[in-house]
Amino acid sequence: MNYQSWLKQTWTIAKIEMRRAFFSKRAFWVYGLALFPSIIFFGNSLHMKFRRASLSAHGLTKPALMDGIKSGESEEAILQRLGKPASDFQWQNSRHIRDKSDSDGITVHKIEPAGEARYVRLNIIANNYLNDPFARIYEFEVYGDGPANLALRRPATSSPPCNPDEGPEKALNGSVAGGKKDRWCSSGWQRYMQVDLGNVFPIKRIVIKHAGAGGEKAELNTAMFSVQASRDNQTFTTIVNGTGARLVDEITSHRRIGYFDGEREARLSFENGKLASVKINPLLNFSEDREIFAGVFQFFYLRLAIFFGCLGIFMNLFRGEMLDKTLHFWFLAPARREVLLAGKYSAGLIASTAIFAGGALLCFALMLWTHNPVEVQAYWHSAGIGHAFWYAVASVLGCIGYGSVFLAAGLLMRNPIIPAALILGWEGINGFLPEILQKASVLYYLQSLCPVPAPIEKDMPAILRLLLVPAEPASRIGAILGLLAVTIVVLWIARLAILRMQVTYSTET
Repeated sequence: MNYQSWLKQTWTIAKIEMRRAFFSKRAFWVYGLALFPSIIFFGNSLHMKFRRASLSAHGLTKPALMDGIKSGESEEAILQRLGKPASDFQWQNSRHIRDKSDSDGITVHKIEPAGEARYVRLNIIANNYLNDPFARIYEFEVYGDGPANLALRRPATSSPPCNPDEGPEKALNGSVAGGKKDRWCSSGWQRYMQVDLGNVFPIKRIVIKHAGAGGEKAELNTAMFSVQASRDNQTFTTIVNGTGARLVDEITSHRRIGYFDGEREARLSFENGKLASVKINPLLNFSEDREIFAGVFQFFYLRLAIFFGCLGIFMNLFRGEMLDKTLHFWFLAPARREVLLAGKYSAGLIASTAIFAGGALLCFALMLWTHNPVEVQAYWHSAGIGHAFWYAVASVLGCIGYGSVFLAAGLLMRNPIIPAALILGWEGINGFLPEILQKASVLYYLQSLCPVPAPIEKDMPAILRLLLVPAEPASRIGAILGLLAVTIVVLWIARLAILRMQVTYSTET
């Protein structure tokens, strides 16, 4: 049989197998891998076009006016000079702060007229301002005619304390410096603390030191409490009505307005009417988007999409027929096994190339679609055609290289997960290997063909930056020849495997 007849048979087999390669249920998810980045870029393009139209509808601002914005200017001054903004959002937020009339969580209550009592009781009505379940009092002081604290170290009772070492005696020891172990804390249903002064005294002043006085945050100060007094521990009179360690709401007004000059968007943030920050950035950054595409192509297409796509397409060419128990029909056909191998490989290569090279070029076109036609035309006439060409070539060669590997794996191994995991792991650590080992990788040669290097993340840990030392890229001719040489070797191994293959379906299931 001459070579012309072999080629004819190869093409006939390829045409038959292309249906399996393009429409096999086992490999149908390959289209999702190829089109996923295009869907993302298409959505981003629509969003950017809608945003540009929305900003432009409110009128364009002169670039010189945008460049003249200075930090600290008032809303009125900017609005008067620049006019109606393209976007305008206003909101307020508030936070609790200590009332300036209170001194670090200490409240003082004068009793007028003074009442006589032996027993003084503190009732906690609302624990704090945070819905925390614990009431906290660092010191409870009672004063009469003189400067002495009548409650100091006097016997006391209370609702159940939070811990045994946080009983009411801690609020009567004259100290707040001992931290959380120097306070009375209670989480009972009816929270109270009562002190016995020993004798009946005139009560003229009550001083309470709350959580803030002990170093805790002001929001934990007692929100509401009352104080009662009694001569006989049976009848109590309220001497301090429901009150609390006061917090007030600090309200901050925010406003964010935007202006658009046709290319750049200015975002101005105000706090209480004063300009706090201004950011002026291009709505679209063409060079940044090209870097993003380079990253998507190298980290998604080459490392994942083409890798797993070829796994799904090429592995099924033989392994799928073994599982379906139809491979023996090909072996009974009047065609050499080498021709069968070439026909199936050609079918897989045509399908994977159409899917992934087409998907990459579609994504590239959608990336360009978003930008200014003048800028895109200038890029297209300078480096754009070359970039598109080499992205397509890298996709095709990726299909050639990975396709041969997975076709051979489908002939040599029963479980495709094992070779796939090994190859994926090898390609994944490629950048961390010594230079000579990096070159024993399909990914090394494919990356050498990419026209724009993949960006390295700025927040990558320093240790990984030190370990990640990419080998010097191969020349494009060298990369192409290297990949073709690897493919020829792998296909030769596949040829030996198919020549020795004996179909025994009982061992394949």
